[in-house]
Amino acid sequence: MEVKTCHILLLVVTCAALSHVRGSRIVSAFEGLYERFDIGHRRVQQLKKIVTDLSRQVMLQQFMLEEKTRTDGSSGIKLIRGGFKGLDNYDSNSHTGNYFMAIHDHSNYDRTIGMGEISAVLNGLEFRTRHNDYKLVMPSTTSEEIDAVEDIPYPDVPPEVTSKPSVQAQVVEMQEWFKAFWTQNTTHRNYPKYFRPIVTYLEGAWTLNKNMKESFASDRHSLDASSWFELQEKGRFSAYSGVKESLENLAILPTTIMDVDKSSGRPSYAQWNYRVLGYPIEGDIPLKYLQHADDLASRISRGQTRPEMLEKRSARYKLYRGTEPMKYSLLDELMYTIPGKDNRYKNLSQAMFGEDGMFDFAYPNKNIRLDTGRYHRWYKSAQRDAMGGNNVARSYNDDFCFVAQTTQPSIASMEMTHCKKNTCETKTNRFSYAIPLEIIFLTPLLKWNPYKLKIHQGLDIVNANGRDGSDSNSLAYDGVDSNHYYLTPTEFFSGTFVEGDPADTVRNSVFVRGPDGKRYKTSASGTQIILQSIPGLGRVRCRYPIAPVHGEGSSVWRELNALRDMLNGMVREPPEMVTFEMSSNGDHTHQFNVTYRDFLRLINDRLPLTVVTEEVNGHDHVLEFRFIRINERFQYVSCDGADRCPDGHPRIITMLTNNVFTELPRPNKS
Repeated sequence: MEVKTCHILLLVVTCAALSHVRGSRIVSAFEGLYERFDIGHRRVQQLKKIVTDLSRQVMLQQFMLEEKTRTDGSSGIKLIRGGFKGLDNYDSNSHTGNYFMAIHDHSNYDRTIGMGEISAVLNGLEFRTRHNDYKLVMPSTTSEEIDAVEDIPYPDVPPEVTSKPSVQAQVVEMQEWFKAFWTQNTTHRNYPKYFRPIVTYLEGAWTLNKNMKESFASDRHSLDASSWFELQEKGRFSAYSGVKESLENLAILPTTIMDVDKSSGRPSYAQWNYRVLGYPIEGDIPLKYLQHADDLASRISRGQTRPEMLEKRSARYKLYRGTEPMKYSLLDELMYTIPGKDNRYKNLSQAMFGEDGMFDFAYPNKNIRLDTGRYHRWYKSAQRDAMGGNNVARSYNDDFCFVAQTTQPSIASMEMTHCKKNTCETKTNRFSYAIPLEIIFLTPLLKWNPYKLKIHQGLDIVNANGRDGSDSNSLAYDGVDSNHYYLTPTEFFSGTFVEGDPADTVRNSVFVRGPDGKRYKTSASGTQIILQSIPGLGRVRCRYPIAPVHGEGSSVWRELNALRDMLNGMVREPPEMVTFEMSSNGDHTHQFNVTYRDFLRLINDRLPLTVVTEEVNGHDHVLEFRFIRINERFQYVSCDGADRCPDGHPRIITMLTNNVFTELPRPNKS
């Protein structure tokens, strides 16, 4: 009931109570009562304003905390749970240790990818996950319901394998297909159709769910709480006491104030939530695009060389095609195929600060509308900014913050009002954020069933009556199911798991009873990080973690990485990139980078390279350039499709990288 209404009612009651009072005494009584009520009303309004202002200040404090995190580093993995202590600080776990982002093996499950707890940052919001162990699922293609998913399709088994007359012959043929994949030899076997890459990703958003909701399924883990309040209190106690919940089913997921109603003073709350899922990649991803990222702390503390790290779970990779610009890359192409919370491509468009939408960064010379409902980190604006450019990176200076707009009403929204002259327009937007986690190659082992073992849908048949996979009729598994997914003949491999972890649930081999009553020795068919050794081939990696590291986005870490690369180059290793600079046209110049591999092609094979320069003065150039051996110089042979650059850059190009690995051959004087 409004305060003024209360005034009226109280005055009526007072009139009745004071009906025996006459004359000026009645007027005086009414005046005194009204004055007191008016003071009370003003006091209530003052308190309401104080509460409103305090709520808004709390909201702004949360915003500033996110902004500090946002400028301290990029979206990415921050830490994994500690497990080691040593004399030096790098002996402890950081984002990696014995494994990067706590990955491990559950390949006895048909769709489970082992991944433990992580601390992560998405668009400045820091949070901690439960033990993830996510499933091979993707956004639903048939439903727009929030967080609806469907299974990622598995690749088929090559008919050249299944057509063989015996299991042994199938084993030999399947080994040849893995050889073709691992050596990237499509002539030996045309493998890409049967070794399908997917990208997995971590997605987060501010939600309006008041009730606890598990946003993604796991065969092994779920949040150990019945409400957000219970989860928060358990997280607070865990932090206060320093203890952990042994099943690792707690997460620290913040709550925030999204808005404060100006009239009522009521705050609108939002709850952070996340999920992990995957998305199929169209076409092939050559293994050469997955370049090892050297984490010195993990490598040095364990006394490992870079080649040794390639067979470790601690190895981290970067996805890079090799000859692409330093802005829009293969990773951008892959992430842009992934829809946001709407699950489908809806051709959404975001208008901001009076500008007419955003354009796709993939088309430098065209204005193609950007579908903001897909994950992206770059866009082109319709207008040039104060620095003369129109290429914009999302989230200020966050290298890996991929953003997708959504229309889901359960995602918290934010309004933005923009006024121009006498016209104001208010837009309401909702967003989710994501970072890539892994490139995973799904192999034919996921479907290959040469013994024709029964695959049960239930989980209570295979190991009924104490069956544990031992070598006897009474103990061998009775077929397989999604939690005991052992289809692969053990003779396909020549070795056991070299690198294990206490979190692993897979066994080297088990015995399974077939439909013919015979026992067969089989190994796990689910997705492994690195397969057991294959005869004549060795160990094949299937999981390539490519998640960004939060700290690498800081200025200090960038300096340290540059110093590390410089020292590595001075001592024993060539640079990953070689930097060149165009000659000035009297007003400006442009730089660009090529990989060291392409640099060697340029020098030794005398092959021209096509590159895109950095953007300066609101433009860049597409150059075809080569090395002229006779005078030991670099020069472009075409610029933007023409013989010369339209803004007058001379042909000569200067190499800026200078070390023993970039020394040029002597000029040919013959």
